Parts: sequence; C-alpha cells; structure tokens
Amino acid sequence: MCAIALFCGTFAFAQMNDSQVNQTGSGNISDVAQTGYMNDSDVDQVGDNNDAEVDQDGTSNVSDKDQIGNDNQFKTTQDGTGNNAVTLQDGNGNLGGGGSLIWGTYQTGTDNDAFTTSIGDGNNAGTRQDGTDNFSDINQNGTGNVTNGGQWGVRQTGDRNNADVDQIGTDNLVDNLRQDGIDNQFKITQNGASNTASSLQDGERNLGGGVSLIWGINQQGDNNTATNSSIGNDNNSGSGQYGNMNVGSIEQMGDLNDANGGFFGNLQIGDMNTAYIGQFGDMNDAQNTSEGDGNNASATQTGDSNISTINQLGNLNGAVTTQDGNENNSDVDQNGDSNMSNVDQNGFQQTSFVNQDGNSNTSMVTQSGNNHNSVVNQIGNGNGSVVTQNN
Repeated sequence: MCAIALFCGTFAFAQMNDSQVNQTGSGNISDVAQTGYMNDSDVDQVGDNNDAEVDQDGTSNVSDKDQIGNDNQFKTTQDGTGNNAVTLQDGNGNLGGGGSLIWGTYQTGTDNDAFTTSIGDGNNAGTRQDGTDNFSDINQNGTGNVTNGGQWGVRQTGDRNNADVDQIGTDNLVDNLRQDGIDNQFKITQNGASNTASSLQDGERNLGGGVSLIWGINQQGDNNTATNSSIGNDNNSGSGQYGNMNVGSIEQMGDLNDANGGFFGNLQIGDMNTAYIGQFGDMNDAQNTSEGDGNNASATQTGDSNISTINQLGNLNGAVTTQDGNENNSDVDQNGDSNMSNVDQNGFQQTSFVNQDGNSNTSMVTQSGNNHNSVVNQIGNGNGSVVTQNN
C-alpha cells in the first residue's frame, strides 16, 4: 500500500508540467525536456525543416515558440523560477543563437523575461541572462538582421538588468550588447540598412539613455555605426544618429559620468558625421550635437567634474575638446561651414567659451594651470584666433 501511494504521488507531481507540440510540414524537429514543477511549454511549427528545442528546469517556467517558414532554428533553456520566454520567427532561415544555437534565449535565475521576434529571412537573435529580474526584448523585422554576431546578442549578468533591441530594415547588426552589474538599462533601435551598434556596461546602475531609455544608441538611415561602453557605477550614455554613414562612439570609465545631455550624448543629424566622447574619471558631463554633413566633434575628459558641450550647425565643421583635470568647462558653438575649434585645458577650474558664426573660421585655446577664463567670439568668414594662458 505504501509503495502504491508513493508511486501515485510521484505520478501526480510529474503531471504538473505541461507540454504541447504542433508541427505541420516536413522534416520538423522538436525536442522538449522539462524537469521541475509547473513548467509550461508550447511549440508550434508550420513549414519544413524547422528545429526547436526547449529545456526547462525549475518551477513555473513558461516557453511559447512559434516558427512559421522553412529552415528556422531555435533553442530555449531556462533554469530557475518564473522565467518566461516567447519566441516568434516568421520567414526562412532564421536562427536563435547562430548556427551552433548558443543561445537562442538562455535564462538562469528568477523572474527573467525574454521575448524574441524575427520576421523576415536569415535573422539571428541570441539572448542570455544570469541573475534576477532581468528583461530582454529583441524584435527584428527585415532581412539579414543580426543581434548575435558570435555568441551573444544581449548578455546580462547581475540583478534587474533591462535591454531592448529593435531593428527594422536590412543587414542591421547589434553584435554584442553586454551588461554586468546591478540595475543596468539599455535600448538600441536601428531603422534603415546596414547599421551597426555595440554596447558594453560593467558596474552598477548604468543607464543607456536614462531611466526612460531614450536612447542608448538610436540610428535611422544607412551605414551608421555607434558604440557605447561604460565601466563603473551610475554612468549614463546615449547616442542618436539620423542620416547616412554617421559614426558615433562613447567611452566612460569611472562613476557618475553623463554622456546623455537630456536625450543624447552624441546627436548627429545629417550624413557622414563623426562624434566621440571619452570620459575617464568621475562626474564628468559631455554632449556633442552636429546638424549637417561631414562634421566632426570630439570630447575627451580625464579627471573629475568636467563639462564639455559642442554644438555645430552646418557642414564640414570640426571641434576637438580635451580637458585634463578637475572642474573644467568648455562650450563650443559653431554655425556655418568649415569652421574649426580646438580647446585644450589642463588644470583646475578652467573655463573656455568659443562662438564662431560664419565660414572657415579657426580658433585654438590652450589653458594650463588654475582658474583661467577665455572667451572667443568670431562672426564672419576666415577669422583666426589663438589664446594661450598658463601659470
């Protein structure tokens, strides 16, 4: 009697997992293995030669896979409690984590969410999450979009990370969005053809485009490239690019650096613009804004509590700001074409303001020491100024 009761109890426990597989077509493969309690798996495949694999180990995990088309592949592995993975691929030749399937969604922890949607042909998406309360959403609509590019298109390790990737167009690539730490957030949106984006955050409570996630990399157009990396605590970085063949890069190492400036650290509107922000220290703030074609804006800050602002309206303008020290402030405004500004400040509490309105103006400001102040205001064409102050 005891043996019979034990057998019946084990049978009832095993029945708490639920699996449904529906396949229509030829050569489809589905492999579902569930170990745990109250796990739910639903696999629907319509087409030929589709491959879906689900592994769930834990409690109350949910996986819902729909693949419509031919030669699609995916793999979902969940280990923990309350994980949720939803996958939809509509098209041909879509992959989960690349040809080796490492991974199309991988979750270990508690209450992780991952949603992957690929509509088109040859899309590739991979998500891996280790930790607690992570969220990742990949949505690709077009042909040849990739968020994996190796092993991970989004990799999160830590607590309460948040990543959102949206790609609409052709041949977009996110490559390797990686977050290590606590309370990280990021968002990448690409709309166009042949855009490239990559991000790395290592630390605690790093942000992409602020709490509202507007934006950590936003590209609309063709052949744009943006790279964001933040290592430290409470850094914030955002890029916005509207046009074609723009290049933007943000590097931050330290704590409480801000390369957002409201919505964007690098904001470029037009074609063939280049922007760079490098902040190495604590509590630095930088913003580059260029509207036009062929502009270049670069801000490098080493130290603490430095501020750099570059605004350019026109074509073929160039601005380079370098600040090494603490509490330095540089503001460059250029309106017109082919203007050039170079600001180099080394020391403590230097202030530089440059305003150039016209065409082909040049300004060079060099300040070293402490508490220097420079104002350059040039209106017209072909003006040139050199300011050198030191103590």
